[in-house]
Amino acid sequence: MTGDFWWVPSVIVFAIAAGVVALLVGASRRRTRARLAAESAADAALARDAAISLVRADDIVQANADELAFAYAQFGEPATREFAQALVTSRRQLSEAFALQQKLDDSVPDTEAERRRWNEQIIRLANDATGRLTSQAKDFAVKRGTERNAPITAQQLTRRLDRAADRIAGGAATINRLSLSYAPNALAGISGNVELALAALVEARAAQDVVSQRLESGSAEPVGEQLTIIEQGLFRATQLLDAIEIGEDQLHVQFATLQAALDEAETELAEARALRDRHEEADASAELNQVIARADALIHTLRDPARLSDPVGDLAALRTAMDGLDITRSEARNRQLRLENARTALSGALLTARSQIQVTREFITANRSRVGAGARTRLAEAERQLALAEVESDPVTALDTARRAMMHATDADALARFDTH
Repeated sequence: MTGDFWWVPSVIVFAIAAGVVALLVGASRRRTRARLAAESAADAALARDAAISLVRADDIVQANADELAFAYAQFGEPATREFAQALVTSRRQLSEAFALQQKLDDSVPDTEAERRRWNEQIIRLANDATGRLTSQAKDFAVKRGTERNAPITAQQLTRRLDRAADRIAGGAATINRLSLSYAPNALAGISGNVELALAALVEARAAQDVVSQRLESGSAEPVGEQLTIIEQGLFRATQLLDAIEIGEDQLHVQFATLQAALDEAETELAEARALRDRHEEADASAELNQVIARADALIHTLRDPARLSDPVGDLAALRTAMDGLDITRSEARNRQLRLENARTALSGALLTARSQIQVTREFITANRSRVGAGARTRLAEAERQLALAEVESDPVTALDTARRAMMHATDADALARFDTH
């Protein structure tokens, strides 16, 4: 642009840039004010929460001091020792929280970070103090409920003790009956349960006598601990007597499993005997016979009706014996299969060796003047190996020998044809 208004475009560009900068600065200031306002509101809310927590903790500490005195009078010092320690700890935390609040309220200027950190500490200390005491108060509320319901609870426990005592004779009868059929090892897990259950019930009865005496005399002495002892004794006795019934069922199942395993073992023995009788190798038959005899003797012992059974131990012994039988039978079966395969392949190997020897012999005869000693030597060895294979009784050895005859005949043929070129 020329003339008097050449500067107008520059002014326009400058004005636009200044406007953009002003907008950006204004937006940044608004975001800063919003952030500061949010932080201020959060700090104010944190301070209110700290003050509320502190007041609530102070009230709960004071209330539980009275609660502890009441519990001490009702339950005694040993029962309230943990409660007293909890009150001491909560009071110390409350004092620390009040000290922090005093730092917030004094005239000394504090940074925002310090005030935030101290308010958070006040809330944490107050919550710890109240939570600990609330838990203790709940425990003693439960104990008071126990004492309040003690007469009814004692009657219920008495009936349960009577029922458990009635089961003692049944448990003893079950053990005696099982001992006529099962070995001590089989009963080891339950043989002492009757005596242990009886001891647990005796302990529970002693606690029951204490409860009855205190309730009948109108004593203010608590009985909750004795009621717990009764409950624990009943639980142990019931578990022990239940284990006898469960153990009986398990023994019967294990015995049935053993009988099924014995039947299966008899079948496997029959198969092993058949393999032994038809096996062509005397060594394999002898090895089979040894493991069959051991397994058969064990089965005969385990089936003896006069013998006390240990189903788990007997089944383990039977499995060990049958595992040994399986290994020996598998080896014998493989050896027999090798013999049968060798017998099947032998006729073909002999035929092939004879044919190759004949072809080679005819070629050497037709070219007698040109074939050297090497080819003739290998042909002679091939004929010797063939003769051995034809009279060998072991099919595996015979097959190997026939294959060697074929190899020597092939080598002789190759050497003879080389000599004639």
